[in-house]
Amino acid sequence: MKSVRIPLLFSLVILLGCSSGKPDLDFGEVRGTVLLQGTPLPHATVRFQPSSGRPSYGKTNEAGEFTLKFMGREWGALVGDHQVAITTEDRIEDPTTGEARWQKEILPAKYNTETTLTATVEPGDNVFQFELEEMKKGARR
Repeated sequence: MKSVRIPLLFSLVILLGCSSGKPDLDFGEVRGTVLLQGTPLPHATVRFQPSSGRPSYGKTNEAGEFTLKFMGREWGALVGDHQVAITTEDRIEDPTTGEARWQKEILPAKYNTETTLTATVEPGDNVFQFELEEMKKGARR
């Protein structure tokens, strides 16, 4: 029985090692920009939620630019229609000091928890720009 287990185990290791782990789904590469009142919105989380399936996430840089990842990988987002949510509420760590601070939500619910934003992801390269006009009452940048 030992001789059967070793080749079987070896075959499994080879198969798993050669697999990219990418699900057999249709993806589109997604990148874009988030502007708030005409200026880039840094440190915001962008979520594309398809009607069924897992969401994709991205984080805006200082220029308000993001690239979506699916399950933490560079696969983009599932092809199809998505609800888009953008939030600024997050734990931010300073890369130079390592100190963390809590960033409060400055965007109204219509951009996140009650989002009205949508996008359609096509196969290939997708570029979106979200121009947000409002901040939460009393919020400051």
